[in-house]
Amino acid sequence: MEGEKPLGRFKAANMWINDTKFGKFFCLGERKSSVATEMRAGLVTFLTMAYILAVNAQILTDSGGPCTINDCTVPGTLGCNFDPTDVGYTNCLARTKKSLITATAASSCIGTFFMGAGGNLPIGVAPGMGLNAYFAYNVVGFHGSGNVSYKTALAAIFVEGWIFILLAVTGARGKLIQMVPRSVMLATSAGIGLFLAHIGLQSSEGLGVIQFDGATLVTLGGCPVKDQAHMYTLTEEAASQVCNVTAAEAVGATIPNIGNASSAMHCMRGRMESATMWLGISGFLIIALAMRQRVRGAMLVGILWVTFISWIPGSAVSYLGEGASIPGGEDRMDYFKNVVAAPDASFTAGKLDFGGLKQGEAWLALITFLYVDFLDATGTLFSMANFVNLYVPGFIRPDKTWDRSVFAFSADGGAIVVSALLGSSPCTAFIESASGIREGGRTGLTAITTSFLFFIALFFTPILASIPPYAVGPALITVGALMLGNVVKIRWDLVSEAVPAFVTIALMPLTYSIAYGFIGGIVTYILLNGAGWVLDWITLKNIPYISRIIGPSEILLDRAEGAGKNVYAHDASSGGTLAHEGQIDTRKHTNLETESTGDESDDKPVKPSSV
Repeated sequence: MEGEKPLGRFKAANMWINDTKFGKFFCLGERKSSVATEMRAGLVTFLTMAYILAVNAQILTDSGGPCTINDCTVPGTLGCNFDPTDVGYTNCLARTKKSLITATAASSCIGTFFMGAGGNLPIGVAPGMGLNAYFAYNVVGFHGSGNVSYKTALAAIFVEGWIFILLAVTGARGKLIQMVPRSVMLATSAGIGLFLAHIGLQSSEGLGVIQFDGATLVTLGGCPVKDQAHMYTLTEEAASQVCNVTAAEAVGATIPNIGNASSAMHCMRGRMESATMWLGISGFLIIALAMRQRVRGAMLVGILWVTFISWIPGSAVSYLGEGASIPGGEDRMDYFKNVVAAPDASFTAGKLDFGGLKQGEAWLALITFLYVDFLDATGTLFSMANFVNLYVPGFIRPDKTWDRSVFAFSADGGAIVVSALLGSSPCTAFIESASGIREGGRTGLTAITTSFLFFIALFFTPILASIPPYAVGPALITVGALMLGNVVKIRWDLVSEAVPAFVTIALMPLTYSIAYGFIGGIVTYILLNGAGWVLDWITLKNIPYISRIIGPSEILLDRAEGAGKNVYAHDASSGGTLAHEGQIDTRKHTNLETESTGDESDDKPVKPSSV
C-alpha cells in the first residue's frame, strides 16, 4: 500500500493544479488532462516536428537566399551561382543554411506559443512542407533563377500573414469551416492521416518503404543507397540533345546534357534490403506494441530507440559519419559534434523588399501562397481540433467552432509574419501535431511545451537536426492509422456524401497536398449535389416522361424516411408518382413489401420481412 502513496500525491497535485486559475485557463480539468500528460505530449509533438529544422533550411538554401552573383569568388560573374566549385558562393550558401536553421526554430517557437497560449490547442506551428518547396523552386528558383527575388518573396509572405490575421479576426476562416459539408470535413481528417502515412513511408522523411517509379509513380522500395539511382526529367526537345556534341568535340569526350537530377531516387535492385528501413520498421512495431499495452510515451520510446541506434557510427544504419546510410554523413557528424550552437539569423532576417511587389509575378506568388496556405492551414487546424474531439466529446460545437477558435486562426497568421521577418517560408499548423494529441495532449500546454523545446533547439540544433527521417517515419505512420477513425462517421450509404469524401481522402496523399484534396472534395460535392438538386426538383414537380426515367434520389428517400412520410399514391398512367410534393412512391426503388386492400391507392408500406 505504501507504493500507492506517491501516485496518490501525484494525482492530488494534478487535481489541485486543475482547480487553480492556471488550470482553468487551459481547461485541464474540463478536458480531463494533467500538466505531466501535456508536457509528455508536447515532447512527442516536438520530436515528430524536429526534422523541419534541417529539412526546411536545406530546401530554402536551394533558393540561394540572399546570396547573389556578387557573393562569388569573382563578384558579378554570370553563372557563378550554379558553379559548385565557386568558394565564395558556396560559403554564402553555408551561412544562409545556418541562419535558416535558427529562423526555422525561432518562427516555430513563436508560432506554436501563439497557438498554445491564445488558441489553447495542442497544435504545433512551423514552416510548411510543400510551401517551402514552392517558395524555393517555383517563386525564387534554384539559386535565384526564378522571376521573383528572395527579398521580394519574403515581402509577399509578410503581406500574406497580415491578410491571414485579417481573415481570422473578421471571422472569414470560421465561416469557411461552417460552409464546408460535414462529409468533406470528416474526410479531410482521414485524408491527412493517409497523407501522414504516405510521408512516413517515403525515403526523404520516413522509412523508405515506398519509392519513385517512372512507370507507376510509386512502388516498393527499401533498397540501400548504393542500389538507388537519380531520375531525370527531359522535354522532347532536350531528349534529342542529351549528348552535347559541340562541347564534346572541344574536349575530346562526350559530355552529358541532362539537366539537374531529381531528388527522387529509383530502386535499381535490392528491394527491401535497406538496413535503415528495417530499423524504422522495428521502431514502428515498438510504438504499436507499446500503444497496445497502453504504455505512456509510446511514440517517444519508438523515436528515441531508432535515433540512438542511428547515432552509432560505422554500422549499416548509421546516420552520422563516414559510410552513413544516407549521403552527407560526414557533414552531419561535424555539425553534430558542435552540440551547442549560438542562434544567429542575422544573415536572412529583415531582408524584405517591398519595392519588388510592383511585379506581376510577385502578386501571383502572393495569391498562390495565400490560397494554398489558407486552405491547407484551415483544413489542418480543423482536422486537429476534430481529432481532439474524438477524445473530448463536445469540444467542437454543432456550428463547427470551439473556444478561442478566433485566436487559433490568428496564430498561424502571426507566425507567417514572424517567419517572413526572419527570412523563412510561410508557417502553418503541422499535421504531425496529431502524434502529441494521440499521446494525451488536449490543451495549449502541449503546444507551449513544444514551443519551449523549439526555444531550446535554438541552442542545440546540431543534435536535434540529427534525428534521422527513419526515426520520425514510424510515428507518422501510426498517427495516420489513428486518424482514419473519422471515416466511420461518413454516410457511405449515400453516394452524394461518399463520393466527395472519397475524392478528398484520395487526392491528399496522391497530390501531396492537403489544399488540393480539400478543393477536390468541395468541387465534387458542389457539382454532384448541384446537379442532383436539379434532378430532385424535376422529380418533385412530376414533369411528364422525365420523372418516369429519373425516379426519386437517395437524398429524397432518406429525407422522406427520416420524416416518416410513408403515404404513397399510384397512378397507372404514370407508373407511380408523388401523392403530393415531398411524398414519394419508392416501390420501384426499394425492397419494401406492400399490403394490398384491394385498392392500389391505399397500398401502405410495411417493414421488410426478416431474412
